[in-house]
Amino acid sequence: MLLNSLLFERLHQATRLAHRRLERQVDIYHPNFDVHNYRRLLQGLWGFYQPMERKLAVLADHNLPSSYSQQRGKAPRLEQDLLALSMTEDDIAALPLCGRLPAIPTLPQVFGVLYVIDGAALGERIATIHLGGNDLGISPSQGGSFFSSLSASHAPFLDTSRQDFIAMAEAVEEAGHQDLVIRSAIDTIECLERWLDHRKHSHVRNSMLMNSMRWNAQLESSYSALSA
Repeated sequence: MLLNSLLFERLHQATRLAHRRLERQVDIYHPNFDVHNYRRLLQGLWGFYQPMERKLAVLADHNLPSSYSQQRGKAPRLEQDLLALSMTEDDIAALPLCGRLPAIPTLPQVFGVLYVIDGAALGERIATIHLGGNDLGISPSQGGSFFSSLSASHAPFLDTSRQDFIAMAEAVEEAGHQDLVIRSAIDTIECLERWLDHRKHSHVRNSMLMNSMRWNAQLESSYSALSA
């Protein structure tokens, strides 16, 4: 079976540690993880998936069938989830986008990116957030479309785009291409990891700044009241 091939075994082994780091980065099982944290996570993921899928559509057109991109795209699902979580289209359009994306000039590199962004990076444990075991009020139709799609396709690409996927996998199975696929997959996970880390630290810095401004305003108000 194709999904049990040497290529997929090598991909699984080579990216295992990077997967674990990314799972810790996402950290949806933290006791204090709430719907606001979840929305920020989706915002960060949208900031990566939207430009990545746009780049795939533009630069990989000769390697990637257009029907495949339309069927597997995750950015529209992320947008749908953010809208369900009270963001507007203008809010989403103003979100920061990742500027450092993996290079995809060849089919093996495209395939490595697809292996990651179609669900393998986040894994089944994280994808199950859309199921009944969460306290966030998230479901596939209410803010959980993105993670629901990952869970449904974790053994990647098992839908009507399967034939396109099989054709790509067979084209990169030879030994000379496998190293490029693996390197591209690792680069993609590390790129996503760095982006989410950047977004997390930006949020912390912004929160500290807002708290400082609020504290200063309270002090000024107290001084004004004492001086009156």
